[in-house]
Amino acid sequence: MSLIRNSNRTKQGLDFTGVQNGKIHPSDIDAVLEFDNEVLILIESKYKGTKIPTGQRILLERICNSWHTSKSCVIKVEHDFDKDDIDVPINRCVVTEVYYNGTWIYKNNIRFVDYLNTLGNHWDCYKCKF
Repeated sequence: MSLIRNSNRTKQGLDFTGVQNGKIHPSDIDAVLEFDNEVLILIESKYKGTKIPTGQRILLERICNSWHTSKSCVIKVEHDFDKDDIDVPINRCVVTEVYYNGTWIYKNNIRFVDYLNTLGNHWDCYKCKF
């Protein structure tokens, strides 16, 4: 069962015209997991081979760095769903990069759910085990 209530609403883009200053404009985060004010996981999803733009990468890093515990990271996941008329199931995405403790680490296409479970075990957070 999908958690998406209205796929058409999720497809609506946000036009940032008028809310920009040169190259600076609002950004988004695709997903966030937060557990008990202890663990913070920021998730950015991209089509395979697509890089996180510099400004968005800096934003994600700064949020992660400002978290009050060492249990915070940014996970970049990739997918290869070519058709834009179907929803991308995040559990079928793969982790290709992780930002943790001030460094980006490249991963070798680890399944997203498997990586979350690894974090749950490493950080002793039973809520982060799927």
